[in-house]
Amino acid sequence: MFFVISGFVITSLLLRQPERGIRQNLAHFYVRRIRRIVPAATVVLVVTVAAAYVLLGANFNVQLLGDVRWAALFGENFRLINTGSNYFIPGLAPSLVTHFWSLAVEEQFYLVYPVITFSIVRFIPSASRVRVLTGFLLIAIALSAWWSYHLTPVNAVAAYYTPFTRFWQFALGGLVAVIPVAWARRTPLVNSIAAVLALVVIAVAALRLNAFSTYPGVLAWWPSGATAVLIWTGPSSLRAAPAAWLSWRPLGYVGDISYSLYLWHFVWLMLPLQLVHPISSPLARIVEIAGAVVCAVTSYHVVENPIRRSTSLGRDPWATGLLLVICLVLSWDVTFLVGRLVHVS
Repeated sequence: MFFVISGFVITSLLLRQPERGIRQNLAHFYVRRIRRIVPAATVVLVVTVAAAYVLLGANFNVQLLGDVRWAALFGENFRLINTGSNYFIPGLAPSLVTHFWSLAVEEQFYLVYPVITFSIVRFIPSASRVRVLTGFLLIAIALSAWWSYHLTPVNAVAAYYTPFTRFWQFALGGLVAVIPVAWARRTPLVNSIAAVLALVVIAVAALRLNAFSTYPGVLAWWPSGATAVLIWTGPSSLRAAPAAWLSWRPLGYVGDISYSLYLWHFVWLMLPLQLVHPISSPLARIVEIAGAVVCAVTSYHVVENPIRRSTSLGRDPWATGLLLVICLVLSWDVTFLVGRLVHVS
């Protein structure tokens, strides 16, 4: 679902950019991505390493240090492929930054996709741009979805983490963004029914897909296709349709803090299970979720918004580049420091 939504949002953003040079548009896009993504992620990586070292004691896994370095470089998915890691291996505690694999896949997709989109806008006549981009997205969906279908039963870990089995999900969201909105406005009642069915499919997928599912493969179409339907039908449904439910202000706020919540949730849920004396009661789970929400809200208002909305950083791309370097240095330095302390102890 995250990949489809991301593809939709970013494609809509790219198509709204002014018609200027490809280099200028790319610089503008990547500067915004750095301010939006990197500082909050860096805070979580640094806190995760420090908290793990302080709280886990003899259970501290030095492999976490390498995982954090790869996560800081948006390469955690390849790290997990090379180490054979999986969310779902019974008895094996996952890395506390395992969830950074999906952020890595997203950023890898956006190393390529904006170049293609801006090139189409720059060199293709305006009357043909949507058709050319639609054709590219359809080809990307077909090739990536086929590779996902082929690789999943052969190498489940690689299929789960590699970007090549996931790009179709971003492309699917992008396809929804380029289909004319007027098409959906013709059938509000049908859209509303389709949106309800899409929610049902997502719920079934959440309940039925588990560690034994052959995923992503074909099964990834359940949540991905349903998410695409929800996005497509949202603006053109009846008032009582799911779009109205999902627009409820508290849910909208959850959407606002969703990136920070994504960053913080995993360490809160997993670190207590890796303590020398694991904590796993239902009450502990509630406290952990509450802690993740508090951290997400704090991160959103203290780190995310001030940095991404900074007018000084917005005027100076070189300052944003320096911010990126500082964040990378902080992430790596904390791993070297903790590594030295582990070696000394």
